[in-house]
Amino acid sequence: MIVEKYTKALLAALSEDEIVEVYEAVARLALVAKNPKFILIVKSPLLTLEEKVKILQEIGESNNPKFVNFIKILLENKRVDLLKEIHQSLYEKVSKLFNTYAGLVEGKVSEDTLKAIEEKLSKEFNATIKLQLKDVDLNGIKVFVDVLNVEVSILEDRIKQDLLSQILKAI
Repeated sequence: MIVEKYTKALLAALSEDEIVEVYEAVARLALVAKNPKFILIVKSPLLTLEEKVKILQEIGESNNPKFVNFIKILLENKRVDLLKEIHQSLYEKVSKLFNTYAGLVEGKVSEDTLKAIEEKLSKEFNATIKLQLKDVDLNGIKVFVDVLNVEVSILEDRIKQDLLSQILKAI
């Protein structure tokens, strides 16, 4: 609930042109926030608020005043540890706003097949879907698009079982 408040407030303050820049800055901060040492540094009483803001601003690589203000608010309210959750919430809202979603394909798939899956999913959900390939040794493929709650598995063993059951039903 707190994460939603911060996310909605940030998006409400940004123009459409600023959203991508600030989202990328928050994504960089969330990536670094996975390190426990990062939280120790930004919660350190040895650093002033301005020094912490400067550090976070450099990590985020953004001079956007609204982003800087957002960082100050997080630091003042001692909510920096929520950066990963804020990033996830922001990702979902920005994806819906621009109707563009990212997904993952696991398995051995050619680039042409990957593009065909992207096109089919994009058409199915009336959105732009970009898939990234993760080369995993599977007897088939798995497709994940988290924000849309899509998970599709096509495994050779299952196809063989279904085919066999259909042949047995026909006999």
